[in-house]
Amino acid sequence: MTSTTGASETWQARVPHDLAAQLRRDAELLGLQGRTEIVRAALELLHRQAAQERMAQSVEHFYGSEEPPLPVGVRSRAPTETDVTA
Repeated sequence: MTSTTGASETWQARVPHDLAAQLRRDAELLGLQGRTEIVRAALELLHRQAAQERMAQSVEHFYGSEEPPLPVGVRSRAPTETDVTA
């Protein structure tokens, strides 16, 4: 169920009791107050993970089978014996 009021929406989900108990412990550890903060933090994490995946797919699409360059200021490591013998 989704409802809208003004500039925000309300999302609802049923959560099994054991997961709810784990989430309450997690929230206490992270200093989150109540279910709204727990759900908001979870959705922000989901969004961040999806954004990272979109970025990774974009790089993969752009470079194809080529190795993408390292970021500015990052040097490749020197090969080790394990690399050479593998």
